[in-house]
Amino acid sequence: MAHGSLKAVMTAVVGNATVTTAKFIGFAVSGSSALLAEAVHSLADTLNQSLLWLGIVRSSRRADPEHQLGYGQERYFWNLVSAITIFFIGCAYTVAHAIDQMRHGEGPEISFVAFAIIGIAFVVEGYSFSVALIEFRRQSKAAGRSLRQYFSETRDPSTLAVLVEDSAAMLGLTLALIGMLLSAWTGLAMFDGIAAILIGLLMGALAMFLAASNRKYLLNHADEVLNTKALRCWNTMPTVQNVHHVRSVVLSPEKSLLVAEVELREEAIFADMSEAEIRHAIRFMNRLDGIRRELEQAARPTEPACNNDDLIYIEFVLPAGKQESTT
Repeated sequence: MAHGSLKAVMTAVVGNATVTTAKFIGFAVSGSSALLAEAVHSLADTLNQSLLWLGIVRSSRRADPEHQLGYGQERYFWNLVSAITIFFIGCAYTVAHAIDQMRHGEGPEISFVAFAIIGIAFVVEGYSFSVALIEFRRQSKAAGRSLRQYFSETRDPSTLAVLVEDSAAMLGLTLALIGMLLSAWTGLAMFDGIAAILIGLLMGALAMFLAASNRKYLLNHADEVLNTKALRCWNTMPTVQNVHHVRSVVLSPEKSLLVAEVELREEAIFADMSEAEIRHAIRFMNRLDGIRRELEQAARPTEPACNNDDLIYIEFVLPAGKQESTT
């Protein structure tokens, strides 16, 4: 998944860097607010997708003593940073510039160059969109979900971000083209300014969507698919009496952590055991439970100012050399 996401992101970075340069040249030639808004839009997308690339690279690092569950959530953090970048650079600046230009009554000098740049941008953005869409379809098929379901359920923020940003970019180009055409036809700068404002608001909406999509995975979001599968499977197993709780947290697009408390059936534990063996087994299990509680209590902070809300889960293993032979 990470390789496909990285390809989509790198394609978007190269494409947006190219069209950003072209759009700024077009703005320098025409003075169009709509074209400037699109140039800033592409600049924000380039910065954003560079941050997506950074997130993918940093999230692939191995676990270490300070980050014992790995760095998977870095992908969500850098995506959140990129959403903030889009909002302030893309939305705030372009809307403010368009309003200022409209207030001063400055009109663009629309020429063939500006429209040619819009056409080139459509081709480049369209190619980047197609790469992201192919990867998104591959991921949705691998997950056994329709595109609509996977759009709302995906845990890979990178491919989703590129797909949404490229869709917004093509919509922004359409708005810029309409605004420039109306300004050229009527001679009124108002239409160019309105298009720029709409593009800025579009980027603001995009930033809010991306921020919300990544925020939930930085707040210990549960893996509902894993929870559901675990409960469905365990509750049908003949060895399970009851599942008291299942808790999970998404660590990365590829990995989740799940912990559970499962009550086993008596016959699953004590089958083929005599009454004496059952008494010994119960005494042994009670001893294990007592040791577990002692270990939990010892690990909790003793300072009065500290709370005891830590969730501590301990898994016991047999001493080395004491494993029962299965042959």
